[in-house]
Amino acid sequence: MRILLTTFLLLALLPAPVQAENPRVWMEIDRGVIVLELDAVYAPVTTQNFIDYVDAGFFDGLVFHRVIRDFVIQSGGFTRDFDFRDPILPPITSEAQNGLANVNGTIAMALSAGNVNSGQSQFFINLGTNAHLDDDFTVFGRVIMGDEVVDQLGALRTGPKSTPYGVLSDSPLTPPLIQRAVVFHGEFPIMPLHTGSWFDPANPGVGFNVEVANDASTEAGPVLVVYWYDFNEGRPLWLTGTATFEYGATELSVDLLAVPGPAPLADFQTPPPLSEYEVRGSLTVSFSDCRTGRFSYDLPDFGSGEVAVTRLTLPDRASCDGLISAQ
Repeated sequence: MRILLTTFLLLALLPAPVQAENPRVWMEIDRGVIVLELDAVYAPVTTQNFIDYVDAGFFDGLVFHRVIRDFVIQSGGFTRDFDFRDPILPPITSEAQNGLANVNGTIAMALSAGNVNSGQSQFFINLGTNAHLDDDFTVFGRVIMGDEVVDQLGALRTGPKSTPYGVLSDSPLTPPLIQRAVVFHGEFPIMPLHTGSWFDPANPGVGFNVEVANDASTEAGPVLVVYWYDFNEGRPLWLTGTATFEYGATELSVDLLAVPGPAPLADFQTPPPLSEYEVRGSLTVSFSDCRTGRFSYDLPDFGSGEVAVTRLTLPDRASCDGLISAQ
């Protein structure tokens, strides 16, 4: 079985689609995060097909099984054990004549045996300008964040890989794993990368500690924990909250708890048990990208408002390189 590949990009002469019409896909890989913007205007059928696979969780646990330097990286077909995952949807009609070009950073549908109407689950990201693919391979989106992750994948060492379905050429010696893929619209999704310390540049005495747990202890999903501290009055004010959410969420409301009465400095270094807290209000957390966010609060004792926050620290070995706002 031989699987060919595919990708996308807008010609300069084509008007850019309205931003709100284009869904985005956050793809968390064990080497970093890639964010894709799909083109629902010029490739509506292919875009919807890809979204349906993402929403079904089909790509979670698959690897990039083919890497050709300066050409493409391909996924959508094999698990880490190189078991083939059968597509769950029928083949789609080609949209290769939509005017979008296979250029660096675009995503396109892979094809089977050269049949232009055979696209299903497999896709590829172009690592260069591949004009010879334009007539057959439908481009339906582009990488808008995580270029350095794509470059890293494109530079992996490869070799032949024997599978029950034949030999795969150009397979990475250590295939990158797609941990999860999620569709989102508008704001940047909340992710484990947002774990760290955040501060308000306009108010140096105010800061937040955020932790996003990759795996929750319950079946409800991942968990966000936030601490809000305020040194402006010479003693720390502790507000804390936790909430579960689903990956792909771009906004999350958290009930804020606080210790009744004044708290000495030692309490900031060693927070009291959760049973000693009482509800003080709510905080709505959202992030514009990897480095900035907006925290809106509603506290009966202090009023309502919004804090524009900037990242102070990152998780160990994490990087925001390439994960800037796509606006």
